[in-house]
Amino acid sequence: MHLSGQLSDWSMNDLLQIMQVTKKTGSLDIEGERRGRVHFRDGRVTGAELTGIDGAHTGSDRDGVADILYVLASVDEGSFSVGAADGPDAKGWTVEEVLADVEALQTLESEVSDSGLFEANGVKLTHEVGGTVTLEPADWQTFANLVPAFSFAALEAKYGRGTAVRMFHTLNRLGLAEAAAVPEEEADWLNRLAEVVATGATWNGHTEASETSTEVPEPVEAGESIEPATVEEPEVAEPEPVPVGEKSRVQSELKGVSAPASTTLTDGVYDEIRRLRSRVGDK
Repeated sequence: MHLSGQLSDWSMNDLLQIMQVTKKTGSLDIEGERRGRVHFRDGRVTGAELTGIDGAHTGSDRDGVADILYVLASVDEGSFSVGAADGPDAKGWTVEEVLADVEALQTLESEVSDSGLFEANGVKLTHEVGGTVTLEPADWQTFANLVPAFSFAALEAKYGRGTAVRMFHTLNRLGLAEAAAVPEEEADWLNRLAEVVATGATWNGHTEASETSTEVPEPVEAGESIEPATVEEPEVAEPEPVPVGEKSRVQSELKGVSAPASTTLTDGVYDEIRRLRSRVGDK
């Protein structure tokens, strides 16, 4: 049976019913504002496809087929034709089953259409609810799909540590969160940070340059003598006179002079510290 015509004369529901009544095996093509294809085996729907600007979408299960038929049902201008079957060779579903799913989606849309959410440029969750909210497992999947993976560090940076702790405590108490696997290249961030700092490269917009730099000497030609490097002693300013009443305080401070193990002091600095200590001790 060859079937073709205009969508202005036949609705999607009519076309599906015709395919089922005639127990047709074939593929129904829709050409209009939206382009799609519905596959049949002995009048039962076995699959569907939808072609858009971002590629083709294939519905191989009942929900996927219903989603595609839900879109194609809104096309009322264009053409249709039935050709040879090139869809899944499966048992499929009756037209009544898939149309029931389509009608359920249309009902949901009508209940939300007056809220202005569909036309809004952006949508966010409300901060307050009027009462206790009960979620079905299928409803929770909606929230889980909307919220991307996050970390305690990210929440702490945005809201502060106290608020982040309360958030994580609530999520853990309600059993609504789980640790996500982090790619190895992201988990190794500490080693990468250490390497960046050691090489003096830029990290988060700041240059971490080491206080001392090691230069590679130029190669020396055969027979050329090497002059010893000249090391200049650091200039140390003479200490200012200390009032009599502050002698003991200065003496105790000088006796407590120390440096962390990571700090490098030259011999000249050590000599200057010894000299200052001896001068205070003479007074």
